[in-house]
Amino acid sequence: MNALADAASPYLLQHADDPVDWRPWGEEAFAEARRRDLPVLVSIGYASCHWCHVMQRESFRDEAIARTVNERFVPVKVDREEHPDVDAVYMAALQAMRGQGGWPLTAVADHGGRPFFTGTYFPPRERPGMPSFPRVLDAVSEAWTERREALLADAERLEAHVRDGMETLPGAWDQIAPDDDLPDAGPDALAALGKTFDERHGGFGDAPKFPPHGVLRWLSLRPEPEAHAMADATLRAIARGGISDPLVGGTARYSVDGAWRVPHFEKMLSDNVQLLPRWAEAWRRTGDATFLRAALRTFAWLEAEMSLPGGGYATALDADSEGEEGAFYAWTGAGFDAAVTERLGADTVPFARFAYGVADVGPFEGRNVLRVAADATELAARFQLAPDEAEARLGEIREALARARAERPRPALDDKELTGLLGLAILGLARAGRLLDDARMTARAQATARHVLDKMVRPDGSLARRALGDAVGIEARLEDHAYLGLGLLELHRADGDARWLVEAQRRVEAIMAEFADENGGFLSVGQNVSDPLPFRPRTLLDAAVPADSVAAAELVWRVSRLQDRPEGAAVARQVVSPLAEAGRRHPQAVASALALIDLMRAPPRELAITGPDDAGGRELWSVAARRPLDAWAVQRAREPHSGPLVEGRTTVDDAAAAWVCEGYACRLPVTEPAALSAILDDAARGGA
Repeated sequence: MNALADAASPYLLQHADDPVDWRPWGEEAFAEARRRDLPVLVSIGYASCHWCHVMQRESFRDEAIARTVNERFVPVKVDREEHPDVDAVYMAALQAMRGQGGWPLTAVADHGGRPFFTGTYFPPRERPGMPSFPRVLDAVSEAWTERREALLADAERLEAHVRDGMETLPGAWDQIAPDDDLPDAGPDALAALGKTFDERHGGFGDAPKFPPHGVLRWLSLRPEPEAHAMADATLRAIARGGISDPLVGGTARYSVDGAWRVPHFEKMLSDNVQLLPRWAEAWRRTGDATFLRAALRTFAWLEAEMSLPGGGYATALDADSEGEEGAFYAWTGAGFDAAVTERLGADTVPFARFAYGVADVGPFEGRNVLRVAADATELAARFQLAPDEAEARLGEIREALARARAERPRPALDDKELTGLLGLAILGLARAGRLLDDARMTARAQATARHVLDKMVRPDGSLARRALGDAVGIEARLEDHAYLGLGLLELHRADGDARWLVEAQRRVEAIMAEFADENGGFLSVGQNVSDPLPFRPRTLLDAAVPADSVAAAELVWRVSRLQDRPEGAAVARQVVSPLAEAGRRHPQAVASALALIDLMRAPPRELAITGPDDAGGRELWSVAARRPLDAWAVQRAREPHSGPLVEGRTTVDDAAAAWVCEGYACRLPVTEPAALSAILDDAARGGA
């Protein structure tokens, strides 16, 4: 066992018995590198990463390769989900040097943490166009010994390049708009997206295709029909494609093809809790049952396969089982037929094959990945059945196949909890729960919020990032505070509990105290974190999750509106206004910033509901909760009232009342749900 034996990270524990003498990320490893005068080999991955597993089997468990690593380097293993800031710096270096990125991320750094060599997966033996890992190790070690001065100069230049890229976006920061005029990049950004939109299969660009979470959210906020059409087509294609599991739910990380048919099979909490509210919004917008089924199935999967004791959620499900990618999910044609025949009879096979798009030779190494090739309506027409009968038969087949598949060895579960991802889960569950009027989702968001606040907030009020069982550790990063705060605000909109507003305000206070940069905006790592990184990074671009700087800006802006503190809007404007120009040309990279710009440009509107928590008060709140009201400041206040939005507003004739203000002018309060509904309908016609 190496120095990872006592780690809490499942990913690090996977490498604890490697012959490589791994050390965890930290100052001790770099002190050892200085003592031995060796470079630091930094290997970054995560527990459900398929190619990370491959490189481990091929190289990190090879005795000869491990001996070379241990003699010539100080090897450090990093879980990117525990240390997103470390990953961000080295990924930016990798992209600068190689033009693309991915995991496993392999880097070699000097004693100050500055990388001078980067790459991803390296095979143990030479392949066409790919040097072997031993060859890479030999070359880098020789360069460290023979040409160190040149390497260190390269590291210094690369650090400056990465630092500058995180501080600014080329051609953007000099486009800052005046304080009273946020730029409207929406029409240009929408046109740019339209040029890359896949009219046939949904999504943007070519394979591989990832669910474009930030773009889908931004498109749902736009008023243009073409924006909604692109979002709906993409969401429908994901819901029906092999990327989404039609048996028990859950959407995989990405599709290796352009039609969403063959996924890379790992399932991440982050993807699913972001898709959940998008499907709820699409159902609320269109009434299409495809979106409702996708939302309900995602929720069922979260509860069945990702839920942890106490109210938390695991981080990911592995792509592999029995050492093979997709083994749990893929079916041969004969195996599929046998499973259906054994449980439901041979006469059901044609129906089942048509429903799930099964062929004798499937698209994944000859095997099939099940997808919604035909829904109940299409099946009814094909097999001349009543729709209810087709739905019932499909349900029987789905349950039978799920039982058959459950007998296979399951993929490993990365059961660590991450505060930021739990914050996104709270947000997704609360938003979907209120838009779908689903009390189960809202209750689960409440349970997760209580769990995070009880477990991750220390007695001194500081926030931890990671937990595995009872082991809680690592100082929270900016994304943890920001995502959690946004989740709590959304939960208040779902249930009206004032506790969530108070806790969201505490996240804002922590962000401003620990993460604010003296030059403006926010840094990803707090001032209280001691880290061997050469500098504290900043994240402005979206990835699988929203850019942490933008999420923090949105939280500060939303809370400031509830508190009537315009300085919060100024802070948010400072972060997102310079990104508008980049959004005109590269909307996918800054979609979260585009969304926040649109929200901040919307006419100022406020809704306060005051008074007792009786049937009347609950119905008023329900009218508001079932509507997006994305750009609105919304608060539910029972006695005692708190905050400028509800100050001086009480009951009307002892009944709960709704107070609506638009453009700094307020209407008379209403006590009837129908009256509030009419007001909100009228406001919705004006946008946002």
